[in-house]
Order: sequence, then C-alpha cells, then structure tokens
Amino acid sequence: MNHIKLHSYLCVLVTSLVLVSCSKESETIPIPELLEIAEPQGAFETENKLLKDVSLLVGQALTDAEVRAEVNSKIENADALKELVSLSFLLGRENGLSKKESTALKSGKLSLASGPNRFANALAHEVETNGSAYSALSEQLERNGFDPTASKSAEAVTAQLTALLADQNLELYYPFAEGPQAASKSAGDFYVSYRPVQYVEVNEVFLYSGADTEAAALKSFGVVNNDFIDTHNVYILGQMDPCDLPGKQCDFVDLVPEEPEGQPEPLGAQAKLLTYNVNHSSIEEEDIVSTRFSGFKIDGNDWLGFGASHQKIEIYRGSADGKISVEDGKISATSKSYNINYYRIRAKGARKGWWYHHNDEFDDDWNMSENEQVITLFTKHHLTGSASVELNTKAGLELKNGSIQAVPQATVSSKIKVSLGSARQRTKAQLSRRQVLATIVGPGVTQRTITRDGQTWNVKKSGIFHYYFKHYYTDL
Repeated sequence: MNHIKLHSYLCVLVTSLVLVSCSKESETIPIPELLEIAEPQGAFETENKLLKDVSLLVGQALTDAEVRAEVNSKIENADALKELVSLSFLLGRENGLSKKESTALKSGKLSLASGPNRFANALAHEVETNGSAYSALSEQLERNGFDPTASKSAEAVTAQLTALLADQNLELYYPFAEGPQAASKSAGDFYVSYRPVQYVEVNEVFLYSGADTEAAALKSFGVVNNDFIDTHNVYILGQMDPCDLPGKQCDFVDLVPEEPEGQPEPLGAQAKLLTYNVNHSSIEEEDIVSTRFSGFKIDGNDWLGFGASHQKIEIYRGSADGKISVEDGKISATSKSYNINYYRIRAKGARKGWWYHHNDEFDDDWNMSENEQVITLFTKHHLTGSASVELNTKAGLELKNGSIQAVPQATVSSKIKVSLGSARQRTKAQLSRRQVLATIVGPGVTQRTITRDGQTWNVKKSGIFHYYFKHYYTDL
C-alpha cells in the first residue's frame, strides 16, 4: 500500500476546519495527529473514486432529517448490532442484499418497505440536479446506460438509478457506539466517509453540521482513524465482504460472542477434562494430552482497517513434530505448521473485547517431545503481496543407548516459515508445554482468567490477542 504525504495546504485546511467546527465537537474530540492518507492508487483507483462519490451522494441525501431518520430506522431493523445494512435494502431492492438480509426476507423476519422511499428519491434528485459533482459515479452510470434526461418521470429515474446502485454490492456501516436512534435525536451533525478497497488505517471524513447557516453541504473535516468513527456520528460506505454475498464461498467461520460450545469431547468417553494444573514431565510420551483452542478475544481495534465492519483472522501453530533424524550422534527434528482455523468476527467485537468460543483442535496429541510450540495470528485484508513469519520450535529428544527418547527439557531447535497472501502477521507466542500445563487454571503469568460452564480457565495473552485452552487427558 502506498501512502503519500498531505500537502501543507491540506494540513492548514484541516486545522482551520477543526477550529471552526461547533464548540461541543472541539471540546470532546481529540484531533487525530495523522499526517498521511491513502490516496486512490493503481488497480484500486477506479473503485475508490466510485466509493468516495457514492459516499458523498449518500451523505448529501442524509442532510435531510427525514431521510436520515428513515435510514437509521432501517439500519436498526436489518442488523442485530444496529450498525450494518446493504445499500440495496435501504433502496428497497431485492438484488444486492446480504446473505443475512436475504434469509431474513425469505423467513418474514425482515421486509422491504412499501410506499415512497425518501432515501432513494433523495439520491435520484441529487443526481438529476447535481450529477456533475460526482464524476466517477457519472461515468459509471453512463457506461450502464443511465440517462436522467431520457425520462421526465421522477419515478422512472429513481428506479433506474437504484437498480444500478444495487448491482454494486455496497453496504452502509454505522459503528457509532450510541446507536442510530441516539443520533436521530442529535442536533443534526454527522460525518460520511468510505472504506477504501485496499487496507488503510486512516481516511478523510466529511462533516455536515446541522447548525451551519449555509446551504446544506458536506465539508472536509480531515483525516481520522477508527477511534474517531466509534465515538462520532459517521456513516461509512464500503464494498460488501465476499462472505456476505449470496452465492459466494466463504472459508471463514462467522463467530458470535458467547456462543455455546456443545462440541463432543475429542477422545470419547475415556477422555478426562483437566481442570487442574499438572507437571508435564509426569505425563509420559505414550499418554495423550489433547489440547483444544477453546476461545479468544481481540481486545482493541488496532488490527482493523479503516471502516472495516469485520475482522478476519487466521491462526496457525508451529511444532517440531516433523521428521526426526540422527547424524554423527546429533538429533535433528523438522518443524511443521498447522492451521487452527479461519475466523471472522464483527469489528464491534474487537472494539469491545468480546470473547468468542469455538473449541477447535490445537494439538490432538501434545507429546512431551513437542517441548515448545508457537502460536501465530494473521489478519486478512484486501492487500497485494504476502506476510511471512518464522516460527521457532523446540523438541525434547535425547539419544540413549542408540535410541531416541523423549525428555521433559528442550534439547533440539528447529524452525519453519509461514506465509499468507493478502494478510498481515500480527503476533506470535512461544508455548512451552511445561508452562501451558502448569497454568491450565488460575491467574498465571497474565493474571487473567475466564469462567466457562462453571470452570475458571487461565487466559494466555500476546499483544491484544487473548485466548485459553482446554486439555483432555487419556492414560493409556
């Protein structure tokens, strides 16, 4: 991703806009000290310019208080978290709905409003009267045969415009912590922006001030980050994630907070859930310790791209459980990497630090010889290139009387490299078998615990990534 410095005149402009904004804003908003912004570049330039235009068009429609109230109401109806809705649903179109909206529509839990659509009409009116202000959108519309002058019927113009916009698979994201209804009762101030196609951490927002005595207009407020959009009345336009598009394959598991576990014990009836700390040297190589990655939370929005509605992560482990060989009396062991799972959570879950529970396999047989493993996390984004990390593992192996035996202490080191496309590597942690089994329960090093089904487990931590294990033991 390329970043370019803002010109000095833009910095002056941002400062000036901050100073003249309403007093309540200047008192409560810590102005972001961010001097870089991702401008539309390369392969993403066309898409980003269109997103910006449509976001400004939507923002102009929202300057009408009745339109804004209609949109806020639909956001509340369409989404359990009251912050995400497809542009198609707002426009009253069936094509372009998200998977969840389509399902809710078919089940009768959701319905497309009948009668006049203030939002759709406001968009069409703005394009008719001020279409030249949206050059990228106008070009897209012309390519699709849209001609606002071809018919004098306002209804026909609205129908044609909304059909074309619905085909773009866009969504409106509204992460304002106080919710749509609180915003509807505000003085009328709001911001609009867009989520660039590529991963960026900051972007420009545009402010509409209800107290402005000038004609309704959106004015550049400056460059902000995700901390700002969580605490201010910001509407963000973006492309829907492929996982939300009907008919699109999605490898990521959508998690909801506090989901019941309900998974069977991994080793059958003979497996015993370890609910106390153990000395790993007392569990022989022939015995089985099956370890489950039972839950995690991302405590903060540091890894979210600007305006992202979801956090997508992939978790891997590295272990020295590959080929073991002996040469000149020296033991070597190769490392392997394993994918734990692909997860997708709502951005609000990261911002609020919600726990997610899924009970996936970490290591179905964590032997004594796998003395030290590694856990690492990648976040997935729309990026070119790849991210890599080297995982250093340790095995407990000794050569005794010509045979290889497992020992409690680490004696053999190895490493493996994990690379992922369209991702960022965020964190990794060394996991000593001795330390992990000694902190199954209790506060441990992190001084953190979590209670599930009446049992309190120790929480491990690496940066803003928190997680806990469950271990099942079978004495063979």
